[in-house]
Order: sequence, then C-alpha cells, then structure tokens
Amino acid sequence: MTPQINNKINRSIKRYWLGSNRRWGKYNESLVDRIEYLVDRIEYLADRIEYLADLSFIKDNDRLLEEKNNGKIGHPYKVPDALIIYLARLRSIFSIPFRSLEGVLRSLAIIANIKSISYSEIFRRIRRIKPELNNINSKLDCIIDSTGSKITIRGDYLRHKWHKKRRGWIKLHVIISLKDVTVLSFTITDEHTHDSKAARKLLSKMKNNILRLFGDRGYDSKYIYNMFGYNAIIPPRKNASTEFRGSPARAKIVRFIKKNSMEQWKENNSYGKRWLVEIYFSGLKRVMSEVIKAKKIEYIVQELALKVVNYNIMRGMTHAY
Repeated sequence: MTPQINNKINRSIKRYWLGSNRRWGKYNESLVDRIEYLVDRIEYLADRIEYLADLSFIKDNDRLLEEKNNGKIGHPYKVPDALIIYLARLRSIFSIPFRSLEGVLRSLAIIANIKSISYSEIFRRIRRIKPELNNINSKLDCIIDSTGSKITIRGDYLRHKWHKKRRGWIKLHVIISLKDVTVLSFTITDEHTHDSKAARKLLSKMKNNILRLFGDRGYDSKYIYNMFGYNAIIPPRKNASTEFRGSPARAKIVRFIKKNSMEQWKENNSYGKRWLVEIYFSGLKRVMSEVIKAKKIEYIVQELALKVVNYNIMRGMTHAY
C-alpha cells in the first residue's frame, strides 16, 4: 500500500518521501564504487567470457572441414564439428532456440567468410553430440547427491486451471570432488529412481577414485558401506539396527551414534562438508537454467548432460580463493 503524503509538507520531501534523509553525496559515491567493483572483477570473469566467446577454431575452419569430410560418402558437411559444439555451448548456457542459432551462424558466416547451415541441420548435428567428462587418475574425497530439473516451463497455476497432466522431473545424480566442487561422474534418471539405486551405477565406475564418500541418508545402504567401510560418511537412518546384518562398518557407526550422538559423529567426520554439493546445484541452476526445453526423453537427457559438462568447464575456470 502506497503511503499517503501531506500536500502541505516540503515539496522535496513529498517527492522523495522514501529516503528523504539520505546523504546524497555518500550515496552517489557508493554507486560509483559499485562500477569500480565490477571493473575490478573483469579479470576474474575473463576466463569464463573467453570460454563463451572462443572462436579460435574459425581460423582452422578449412582444415577441420577437410578432416570431417575425409572419406565421407554423400553430400559433404558445410561446417566442422568445432562450430557445432560452439553452438551447442551457446544453447546449453543461454537456452537459445535452434532458429536463433541459425541467426548466430549466419552472422558468423558473414564476419568470418564461412558457410552457414539451416536450423534443422544444426539440430541434427547437435543431437549427435555425446557429452563426456574428463577422466581422473587420483583418489579424492567426494560427495554424492541428486537434484531435479524441470522438463516444462508450465507453472502450477496453468496446471491446476487447465487440468494439465504433470510431466514430472528429470533427476541428475552426481559425484563431485570435495576439492574443487566439479563433477567427476553423473547419471540421469526419471524422478522415481531412488538415490541408492542410481548410486550403484555411479560408484561401480568411480570406486577406485574415491577416498571418502559423503552423502545424506538417501544413500544409507549396505552396498555403499561395504564398498567404502568407515570411509562412507553417510548418516544411518534413525531406526538403524546395531546388529551386523551384512554390514559391520554400518553397525559400528550406528553403535557409536547411539552411545554418543549424531552431532558428535558428524563433527568427528567433518560431515558439514557435504553441503558443498548444494553450492554446486545452486550454481548449475542459476548459471545454466533449471528448465529443460527438449521434449523427447533422449533429447532431455542430452540437454541436461550438456549443461553439466559445460558448467564443469566453467567451474574449472573459476578461482574463488
């Protein structure tokens, strides 16, 4: 509700009823300082901007195109894979439609004197990309967790008003490094897949690279405890048994918690570090957008995977400390 202003009071106060006692000299100076702060941060953000605007591959366009068409049967490609990967990067970060990507490519074609292709060809070439992470060769402390992503931009109001069927969520399961908060491995499932079930697939590939594994109660399973022993920093359920029942390590952890307290166990094992995964999920959704625009399930999975891979590269370029 807008406050009522007395017409008889000073005109300047009437106009600036909110903050009328503000020290404008100091306020103006603070606004100038904001811009100085932004300029100071340009160097910090430079690597990310270079990643988004890296067009160095264009100078090798002819060579890359020749390699791509070497031995190809039928109509030759007009643009190399490097250019398609660049367009996929723009789409995953800014959610640019395919027709808009064709506009971007047309502009690049004019500037760099290269060929352009239609949005349908861009679509087909991008959908052939298989997002992959770099391999690791060392043992690290890791965190395992999952989060959901929307597969529709429809809000609850429209769903209730027009009785639209709920499309659900797509679920991202990740193992991240505790050291630099980047993804080491991930898998994508529907919303009904339990965390511990998806963990089996992830951990079977990563178990030799994990020193300690942090997770929430959703990963309280004998399979994980038997794989990592006391290095599984996962709180047991409240009704967990103190008996062995297939997992001695889990039983010993439960007995310690019942004898002392959950808080004491968490403090002894630095369990608070698990929250770094929430920082990762927050950044992923803010920077890369939470909504997936693809409709077919295979395209939904690929689009989310591209977001994860590209955000991983961007996090690797960030030096916060």
